[in-house]
This record gives sequence, structure tokens and C-alpha cells, in this order.
Amino acid sequence: MKEFLKKFFEYNYQINKELDKRFKSYDYELDAEICRLANHILNAQQVWIDRINQNKPKIKPWDDFPIESFSGRNELLNQEVKKVLDSKEVEEIISYRNFSGVRFESRILDVLMHLVNHSTYHRGQIAMQMRKMGMEPISSDYIHFKS
Repeated sequence: MKEFLKKFFEYNYQINKELDKRFKSYDYELDAEICRLANHILNAQQVWIDRINQNKPKIKPWDDFPIESFSGRNELLNQEVKKVLDSKEVEEIISYRNFSGVRFESRILDVLMHLVNHSTYHRGQIAMQMRKMGMEPISSDYIHFKS
């Protein structure tokens, strides 16, 4: 399962790299909603990595960052996910509190699967927003990544 997760997160990382290249091709002149969603993808990943590592999240899911920081943040988060996959058992149960203070328990495996699905969902929203603005979105289908 860890090998699959490593490949799944490599897909997530590479697609985010492609997304940043597309952002850069438009000189980062993007609609505020695109920036908001792109930041949310990375923010959520950071929040969940913090929870897996039993740290209080440093940021909130909808915090704003300059869109030009997307690439660097993606790089750092990729390294953090690799550390998690190298050091944790995916069947391990973690306890955490959501931002309302409610306590939950989840398997690391479920959290990691959620992260990639969550990112895919929001990249779809970004693609729709880009099309509305007359921009060309990236192709982000997993099956094309694996081809």
C-alpha cells in the first residue's frame, strides 16, 4: 500500500507542478477564486500533515498566500509527505481536533487518500474557473499521468 501511496502522491505533486507552470504562463494574473482554491489545496495538505505528525496546524484551510509561492510550497509539502510515508505506518490511527475543537480519529491511510481526492476535486474547480476566464486549464486525469 505504501508503494501505491508514494505513486499517488507523486501524481499529486507533478500535477501541482503542471498547474503552477500554467499559472506562470499567465504571469500569475489569475482570478482571486483560482488563487483561493490553489492555496486551499496546499493549505489542507499542510493541515493534515501537521495532524498526522501530532502538531497543531500552523495555518488554516483558507489562509491566503501569494500565488507565486505555490511552487515552493508544493515542493516543501512533497518532502513532508515523503517523510510521513517513510516514517509512519499507514494503518496507524491518529487523533486530532478539527478547527471547531471536535475530536476525531482516523487512519493515516484514510487521511492520505482524502488529501489526493481533495486536491483533485479542487483542481477541477480551478479548471472550470480557468475556462470561464478564457484560459486553458491543465489535463490532470490520473490515468493520463500513468500512461
